[in-house]
Amino acid sequence: MSNSLSNPVSRHRRRTKMLLSTVLVGSLIGVAACSSGGGKSEQSGDPAAGGDCSEVTVASWAAAADVLEEAAGVFMENNEGKTVNIQRVGHDYANIIPALTAGSGAPDIMHVEQRDFQTFQRQFEGQFEDLTEFLAPHQGEFAEVAWAAGGDGEKMYGVPWDLGPGAVWYRTDFYQQAGIDASKIETWDDFIAAGKQLQDAVDGVHMVAFDTTGSDPNPSTWMLLMSELGGRYTDSEGRIDFANEPNIEAMEMVKRLVEEGIVQDAGDWSALVQTVASGQTASVILPVWFAGTIEDQAPDQKGVWSVMPLPAFEQGGNTNANLGGGVLAISSGSKCKQLAQDFVEFALLTNEGQEIQLSHGLFPSWQPFYETEEFKAADTGFFAVNIPETFASLAQEIPELEFGPYYMDFHAELTNAYGKVMAANEAADKAFQEAEKRAATATGLEITAR
Repeated sequence: MSNSLSNPVSRHRRRTKMLLSTVLVGSLIGVAACSSGGGKSEQSGDPAAGGDCSEVTVASWAAAADVLEEAAGVFMENNEGKTVNIQRVGHDYANIIPALTAGSGAPDIMHVEQRDFQTFQRQFEGQFEDLTEFLAPHQGEFAEVAWAAGGDGEKMYGVPWDLGPGAVWYRTDFYQQAGIDASKIETWDDFIAAGKQLQDAVDGVHMVAFDTTGSDPNPSTWMLLMSELGGRYTDSEGRIDFANEPNIEAMEMVKRLVEEGIVQDAGDWSALVQTVASGQTASVILPVWFAGTIEDQAPDQKGVWSVMPLPAFEQGGNTNANLGGGVLAISSGSKCKQLAQDFVEFALLTNEGQEIQLSHGLFPSWQPFYETEEFKAADTGFFAVNIPETFASLAQEIPELEFGPYYMDFHAELTNAYGKVMAANEAADKAFQEAEKRAATATGLEITAR
């Protein structure tokens, strides 16, 4: 889920005079030149065979494509005679999957969400370049949750890109009006007590807002809390495991927040944005990428929003979690693997490339960049705290999350379980057990033994 800190259209900055990459539109099956398989180009060829391999195509979408476009422009300025084309595709992979299924015509470089990449490795086995040797010197430089998403546990097939460390965004003015010291909120029990205090003191404002019915296809509050607790979707043997203790405990806490009366229902993304912009909520539980939404949709609220860590489930417990992020993978059929690798290295493993990422709101998973002055200076000044530095501190202890090679099949069942708990008052353990059975039928996988 490569989300951005800010609106990439309104924040597209500097370097407008530089060469921008060609934007190709349409199906990747028809992608040209140096994409794997298929087409031919005088500018491309197999370097081992003496060809002049000078052009690659990268498939991505939305803000992430904007980031890659700017990075491509800088890369081409520094590498005369090389071309990096950005192909804008749909977030649902509809343009990528046909080429991968056919075994030819895929772009040289592909953007895939962290949560989906292991599914891609299973469905399109052998179609992603083994990057283990390339990434070996960088092991330990990435957030663990991002590194784990790039491979299968033994080999790496995707370079970790961005990250979505979670937190509680809160209105300092509302908290102050209610006499609440955010630094004293250490557990979810504290958060609930503070919520009741705030709602007694501030008319027309709820403590927090999120989807309380299952209307949103991405139950982000539960997903962050289960990440915080170290939840999982499969066990160590690859068996379906939704009804594990962390998953259930996270769901029960989300339900409790609602039952305690401190939640404003925000059934989908548009409703949440409207709730924030209209000042009806004092807090939002979301990752770093929500910063741009606040800036763009509530510009009059400059200076009143701050960030605190997620409350722990128990005193001294973990407060780090992740929601979102992607990888860049190179097609094993690419005719220009070295050029593709060189571009990915520039975009994701250099300070200059990461500065471009951050300027468009993509929070890096490559942690050496956190120590640079460019990283610290990237704050916009809109919030009461330095956003890059704050979220860097919240990305140090994120538990690994094994999405497994069937997550894309699991997601709908997990969302359905959320709706049953929230809207139909079904017990969390029962909802997850029913979801496990449906997922087992759909995938043929076993359910973990309990």
